[in-house]
Amino acid sequence: MRSVVRSCVRSSPVLAAAVLLTASGALGQAPAAGPRLAAAKYSANGELAWPADADRWVFLGTSLGGDYAEGPFDPANPGTIGVVQIEPSAYAEVLKTGKYADGTMLLLTFYPATAQSEPQLKGFVQGEARGREIHIVDRQRFPIEGRAFFVFGPDLKPAAPLPLGSECIRCHGEHGRLDSSFAQFYPVLRRFVRQ
Repeated sequence: MRSVVRSCVRSSPVLAAAVLLTASGALGQAPAAGPRLAAAKYSANGELAWPADADRWVFLGTSLGGDYAEGPFDPANPGTIGVVQIEPSAYAEVLKTGKYADGTMLLLTFYPATAQSEPQLKGFVQGEARGREIHIVDRQRFPIEGRAFFVFGPDLKPAAPLPLGSECIRCHGEHGRLDSSFAQFYPVLRRFVRQ
C-alpha cells in the first residue's frame, strides 16, 4: 500500500479522486450551498466505509504508467493502469451543473499492466487491483480544504482521511482543472474544464 499512498504525492492524469477545490470551497471561505449527495458512509470516528456498489460506478478515464514510478517511462514495462470512476448520482449532478456536488466520490484503482494474457494480441490488460483511493468533494464535511483523500488496503476496511495539508490536496489544487480534479484527462467531463 505504500506505493498507493505515494500515488497522491505527485501530479497524475488519473488522480481523481480523482476532484475538488472550487473557488467557493477555498481555504477560509464558507462552504458552497447546493445539492448534497449521501452516498458516502462514515463511521463515528470519521472513517469512510468502502462503497458496496463501487463496481457499478461510472467510468471517467484511464492512464497507463501514471503511477509515480521513478525514472523514464518504459513502454516494455509501463507500470500500472489507473482507472477513475465516479459514483452515479455524482455523475448525474456534474452533467447537469458542470460542477461537483458536496458528497461527490471519485475512485482511482491501480492495476498492474499485464502483457501475458491469451488469446490477446499485442498490448496490455489490467491485472488484479493493487490499490484504491477515494477522493471526496465535500465543502461542508471538510470545510478547511473542501475535500479529502482516503486510501484503502486490500481488505477494503474503512479508511481514515489523509492528514490536512497532504500533498494530494496541494497537487490537485494546483493542477486539477475542474474543481481541483484532473477532469482535463476524463473525456466525458472535458467540456466542463476551465481553460
